[in-house]
Amino acid sequence: MAGRQPTPEQKQKAAERRERFRALAAQVAEMSEDERTALVMKVGAIVTCEGRALSAFNSCLVLSQLPTASMVGGFWQWKDKGRAVKKGAQGLMIWIPTHKGEKGEDTTPTPDAGEGEEKGKRSGFVMGTVFDVSQTEPERERIDRQRMDELAQDAADVGTF
Repeated sequence: MAGRQPTPEQKQKAAERRERFRALAAQVAEMSEDERTALVMKVGAIVTCEGRALSAFNSCLVLSQLPTASMVGGFWQWKDKGRAVKKGAQGLMIWIPTHKGEKGEDTTPTPDAGEGEEKGKRSGFVMGTVFDVSQTEPERERIDRQRMDELAQDAADVGTF
């Protein structure tokens, strides 16, 4: 069974999001290594919810999108930690390295490598989405709020009869 295909509007929004990210990545790439390091040193390293530090480049990307960011993770990484991404949260874009080439050699990663949109092309990095801890909530709170909303809707429905 084939999955749903994105609408033309969704494709356009995705293309715009990729272009904004590439422009942001180009801005960070224009910074010297010393400037990126100074920024990370000033605000502290951005870490993942699994305890790994992001590269200086990705830390600068995250801080450019959300200056208050401190700990990030992907949607499913947060789920594994018992947290849920808040409804409507805007994801933060970073470069995520791809695996090694077919014969075990490293791909040559460059921050502006793109997403490898051409079939078979190995760019070294793909665009990925992460969320800051401030954009998440404990899973239990989300479930409790969802139940309260359902009860309120049920009460409203009963009142209409």
